[in-house]
Amino acid sequence: MKELSRREFLKVSGASMLAAAAATTGVALTGRAVAETVDPNEGEKVEIKNNFEPTVPGVAGVLDRKNLPTKDWDDPDIKLKVRWSGVNFYEFVLPNGNTIIMDPYWDDPNGTHNEYKYTPTDLPGGKWVHGGEYCVLTHGHADHTGELHSVLEEYPLCQVICPQGTLPSVVWREKINYAAHYISEAGAHDLFQLHGCTLETIRSNHNCSKRPVSDTLDVEKYSNPDGTPNFYKLYAWIYEREIMNMKITTDDGFTVLLWNSEMQGDGYGFETRPYFYQNSNPDLFMYQVAGASFDYDRRNPNCKHMGEWIASVKAKTALPEHQQHFAYSELDAMGDKFADICNAKGVGTSFLTPETGIWYGYTKDADGNVGVYLLGKHD
Repeated sequence: MKELSRREFLKVSGASMLAAAAATTGVALTGRAVAETVDPNEGEKVEIKNNFEPTVPGVAGVLDRKNLPTKDWDDPDIKLKVRWSGVNFYEFVLPNGNTIIMDPYWDDPNGTHNEYKYTPTDLPGGKWVHGGEYCVLTHGHADHTGELHSVLEEYPLCQVICPQGTLPSVVWREKINYAAHYISEAGAHDLFQLHGCTLETIRSNHNCSKRPVSDTLDVEKYSNPDGTPNFYKLYAWIYEREIMNMKITTDDGFTVLLWNSEMQGDGYGFETRPYFYQNSNPDLFMYQVAGASFDYDRRNPNCKHMGEWIASVKAKTALPEHQQHFAYSELDAMGDKFADICNAKGVGTSFLTPETGIWYGYTKDADGNVGVYLLGKHD
């Protein structure tokens, strides 16, 4: 893959900026021009055999993001607005106008951690986001917290919610003045009553970065030069891996389940709290596709275990998280396999591969059916 600087990437993806400009002037987005430019390494197109309209109840399939219907930003039928801005950086705009920011971080265009450079702008995170009433950090790794300082600079009243154990490392690394901001530590199982929604949290753990083996801790890595233990380094290493999974229920009754830990490719992992997610039937389910979720082979992913796990949730619609290791075509192909598994189990989940920097709107009718739309103008 050719490495691109952020500036070079922005030139390649100029059409996405034109689309954003069109959105501010009320021109409806079609999705096609953006899809063909924002991912210069998209690769071979994949024919999605389950492509279908967004509101087919009881049938799983992959949505055609290039031909989604459009709605205006202020359409009263929209129950939730969602935008992905790379890595795990998502925004959710509630019906009352408040914004929940998740994991603000931009791709490092010169780094190797992210296989695809999906950052849609060169603005600081705080200047880019639609609003800043709330910010949730799923865990304490730097690729989930790197723009927190710019969000708090732009929105000093923003309430930050994160796993309790992550705070020391986040505060220290991002140089956040803990005493000067509204920062709420989430317990292992907690409930927050926010303006426009409730947020329920449950903690899990980060997946293993490679196949589990019998080994011992690298003691020197967490020791001071004189050999004494450096408990801060050890503490930070442990608690940066503490994952916060979340359920959002808006005042209008639209439900979102954000599951930020993963299912290991071999079927093992940390999904040992089925009461929190199995058969929860959320309107939108967000599932992790980073790390070791596909038997440690991203280019030839084994989708069986994750597909069965997704089917057990019985969601109406689904979005991936942490998907910067995959081209759009690869995500579509995985969604197609997940849809096959869901259909075999009688679960009707519609999968969408979101384009970075594009707003999507979700509706919910009186029968509980969920529709997905591209959003036009917004301020």
